[in-house]
Amino acid sequence: MTEEEQNLLINLKDNVQRFFVEFENVENEKSVLENQVSELKSDIEILKKEKSELSHKIEQLRLATHLLSGVDENREAKQKINKLIREIDKCIALLNK
Repeated sequence: MTEEEQNLLINLKDNVQRFFVEFENVENEKSVLENQVSELKSDIEILKKEKSELSHKIEQLRLATHLLSGVDENREAKQKINKLIREIDKCIALLNK
C-alpha cells in the first residue's frame, strides 16, 4: 500500500468517525426536541382545559349578571337557564343508559 493510499484511508477513517459523532449529536438533539414537543403538547392540553373551564365560568357570570340586572334582559336569562336545564337533562339521560 502506497503512502497516498494510506493517507486516503486515514482521511476516510477520520471522516467516518466525524460522521458517527455528528450522527450521535443529531440523535441526541432529536431526542431533546421530541421531549420538548411532548411537554408542549401536554401544556396545550392543559391550556385547552383551562380555556374551556374559563369559558364556562364566563357564561355563568353572564347569566348571573343578567339575573341580577332585572332589566329587559330577563328573556335572555330565561333562555340561558332553559339551555342549561336541557344540557343537565341530556347528562342525566346519558347517566341512566
